[in-house]
Amino acid sequence: MIGRVRKAWGESLFYQAQLKGPAPDRLFHQPEDPRTPDADLAKSLVRGRIALGDEAVDCEGDLESLWDRARGGGLLYAYLQEFSWLVHLNALDEAGRAPARVLVKAWLDRYERWSAQAWTPYFTAERLIALCAHYPLILSGADPLWRSRVLTSMARQTRHLARTAHCAETGFERLMTALGLSVAGFCLPGCEGPAERGLEMVRRELRLQFRADGGHVSRNPSRQLKAALRLRTLAAAMAARGGQPPGFLRHMVVRASAMAVFFRCGDGGLAVFNGGYEDDGRAVLAAQKAVDADAAPADFARHSGYHRLSAARSLLIVDAASDAGERHAFKSAGSLHFSSGRARLFVNCGNGGHRSAEWRKALERRAAHTALSFEISPPVSFGETVHRRAEEAQGQLLEIKRQILTARTDNASCMRRLYLSADGGDMRGEDAIFDAPRDLVANAVLRFHLHPSVRASLARDRRSVILLLPNKEGWRFKADCPQIQLEKSVYCGGGAAPAATEQIVLRPPAEIAEAPGAADMSGGRVAIRWALRRLDAVQA
Repeated sequence: MIGRVRKAWGESLFYQAQLKGPAPDRLFHQPEDPRTPDADLAKSLVRGRIALGDEAVDCEGDLESLWDRARGGGLLYAYLQEFSWLVHLNALDEAGRAPARVLVKAWLDRYERWSAQAWTPYFTAERLIALCAHYPLILSGADPLWRSRVLTSMARQTRHLARTAHCAETGFERLMTALGLSVAGFCLPGCEGPAERGLEMVRRELRLQFRADGGHVSRNPSRQLKAALRLRTLAAAMAARGGQPPGFLRHMVVRASAMAVFFRCGDGGLAVFNGGYEDDGRAVLAAQKAVDADAAPADFARHSGYHRLSAARSLLIVDAASDAGERHAFKSAGSLHFSSGRARLFVNCGNGGHRSAEWRKALERRAAHTALSFEISPPVSFGETVHRRAEEAQGQLLEIKRQILTARTDNASCMRRLYLSADGGDMRGEDAIFDAPRDLVANAVLRFHLHPSVRASLARDRRSVILLLPNKEGWRFKADCPQIQLEKSVYCGGGAAPAATEQIVLRPPAEIAEAPGAADMSGGRVAIRWALRRLDAVQA
């Protein structure tokens, strides 16, 4: 019933009259799209083939039918409606112009007047940003009637967005919608009113969604990067119109960009935490350009809950926040990312947002992170966290102690102690559990998920693992457990199809579970010590 009412209202003459206004004849500003285009994806799209996650469509060259074949509400439908494909077709230059115009014309034929799904606030904002950034591909050399049709539609969508931006479903979508409205309003003549309305909404959402250190409340590095780049785009659009970006916007551009660069790894991508992806190195570099020397990212993001330890070519990033009561679903407390140079070694499994619901639920669990987990039901949560960090000439030490929240005990806790040597060739760790029931300790599992590019070989005595990185660098992993296990894992941090990989698994000695009174409080301390050393460092 609600859907029918919305459809009737959107198509009514009264609402359509509210979308009328001055018809623009040009754009004042072309925003920069820092993403790296994929020429192979563009060529596949020109042939009418596109695949995202579990969805795939092949229209055999009939590009117009792509809009009809994509399921409403699916990932492929969202990708098409956001016009994310424009950046890739732009990589083909002249060869991408005709397919792009065919797809845009097919969209206008179906959704130009109004559509409940296609004109949702988030889709509309993303679509307007893409059209503004790549309008030469659509309009260059075109006849006046085609230019007028496209620009008039963009202006109508901008006015529609000014009335519906507050209806975006999630907080992050509201922020992106407000930023898209502002950018489109400053780029299109006659849309200054919607631009100012969007700017006020941006001010409100920034106050609600960003922490004092510039981090987004989602603690998702990919969302952090997207927000930082969009803020930078808005500031550039305002400057192009001859205006001075307000102080709050200039300040947030720098702070948000610095926090995005905090997660930058040696290969140029982002560390994978809390549903993020490795993302686009070119986009990360664009965010880095907005960071001045005074706002360089610190090694500790106090309000966002991340530590960064770097030494020589090695980089260690640790999630030091609590996941009890967090609004996001990823149980990543205590997880870490470790890389050497351009090679990633220890990672988290990533985001299953482009897969089915079962994938998403599995990748949100604590077992999908390089961290301590408990194979017990109901799931265990971590509570209040205490950090301690020390830096000396020999190396850096980080201690993170957190409560274990269970229904049977109030004083159980665990501590992760990490040490990184000054030369970056020696990382040591200790994961200890205090005052927990014996059966809880017996079900503790310590996992180290490996990046798919890492080759792992388990020693015959099962006491160490040799790890070979793509750059031919070798590392040895050792632990004081009775046995080290090498099990299968999966990695979705690249944003494409899941990649098969492996994980190092450590468990406490079996004697803990077999001891008398195993269900009673242990009242003591159980620790697993491990070390990761570069082979040349060991030989030296």
